[in-house]
Amino acid sequence: MRDVTAEGESVLELLPLVFADPGEARARAEQVLRAGPQPLPASVAHQVLGIWQRDFGDLRIALRHLRRARDLAARAESADREADVLATLGVALVHAGRTRQGLTSFERGVARGTGHTRARVLYRRAYVWWVLGRHREALEDVRRALPVLRQVGDDIWTARALTLRATVHLALGAVDRAVADFTAAERLWDTTGQEHDKADAVESRGLAAFRSGDIPAALRLLDEAEERYAKLGTPTYMLSIRRCEVLMAAGLAPEALAEADATIALLDRIGGQSTRKAELLLAAARAARSAGDAHTAIARAAVAVRLFAAQRRTWWETHA
Repeated sequence: MRDVTAEGESVLELLPLVFADPGEARARAEQVLRAGPQPLPASVAHQVLGIWQRDFGDLRIALRHLRRARDLAARAESADREADVLATLGVALVHAGRTRQGLTSFERGVARGTGHTRARVLYRRAYVWWVLGRHREALEDVRRALPVLRQVGDDIWTARALTLRATVHLALGAVDRAVADFTAAERLWDTTGQEHDKADAVESRGLAAFRSGDIPAALRLLDEAEERYAKLGTPTYMLSIRRCEVLMAAGLAPEALAEADATIALLDRIGGQSTRKAELLLAAARAARSAGDAHTAIARAAVAVRLFAAQRRTWWETHA
């Protein structure tokens, strides 16, 4: 971001720290705000707290921080700063089930951002398309973002984009393409200190192993990823969803149902992502059906359908 001041540049280092050392990033962002900073560094600090709450905590608190970050970026008259926050806010809104508002935030972010920043906005919109089950749009935005991220040597965001593309390939049944992208991403992660992202890479390899038919390897890798997340103190909603799928394939439907229900309870307790809650309800319904519990299966699926419909996730609603 060329229009960022020296003070803002140092605070910007907190953004990659969110997925390297989440607890430290949160503490330092709170420290920045206690010092009464100017609008630009205040915007970054609120964005860091918003990301932490969005992914690991209470979405309502996340939205408050991110809206404040957006307003402060506008006050600072930094177009790229504003675009970056709009993308983060867009992801949070979609996870909160406010899909239309989230996509509108992305439209503004793409329009405001330039170059490197715009590529990161496109990556995050691709992630949202994947969450919504719109795989073609996800691949298109990744295709637009990746060359720019590579050109500027942004290994962290390039690895994220490759991981996302691999995940979409898996959803479409292209296992070989997915494995190639996961492998390339993991090589990049090995050059960084992004510990949460590294745990996600292990989880992704577990998913690829499952899609390749190796259930023991899948369970081992998911366990390893869970251990890594536990060291960081970050909840693992997607890992639970994926473990449910693997457990059912292993003939362990009651264990899958227990996993889904426990994670749903956690999400409800902390006010977490409604998108993941819907996916966990669907996983619970499938597990209950496999366990021969039709009543529970129908009840969980009915709630999942209502949530998917409210979230405008047609692909998911159809599957539920």
